[in-house]
Amino acid sequence: LNCVVEGYPQPETPTLRRGSTNFTLNCSGVNIKTCTAGFSSSDYSYSGQYSCSTKNTIDNHEKSSSATLQITVCSPTDVTMTTTPPPGSRTYYLTGDPLTITCSVEGVPRSSFTFTKDSSVIKSYKNDSSD
Repeated sequence: LNCVVEGYPQPETPTLRRGSTNFTLNCSGVNIKTCTAGFSSSDYSYSGQYSCSTKNTIDNHEKSSSATLQITVCSPTDVTMTTTPPPGSRTYYLTGDPLTITCSVEGVPRSSFTFTKDSSVIKSYKNDSSD
């Protein structure tokens, strides 16, 4: 993430924060400061709204400035499908036999998915928080 500040008199080194967490910035430049925060490996905890703010003083009047950026860390969809009883324990099921098929889908953003049997849709789940 880059945070660039410019002003006269020269503004203070900017602060980058998400909520109550401050991040260390590496800055370069004099009249225009370019400050960078790097993350070696992102995960879901880096999602959120970031703000970059600074201030300077002119004739004993303090002036603040800030900008915000919303970041969402995404991940690929991972699908797991299981049956009860496990598929290795039986090769066929008789009418009336208990059978449960469970499909777990993980990913950000939430994925939509569809159960099908012989290419016919049985049930669809949309990308929302209701299912």
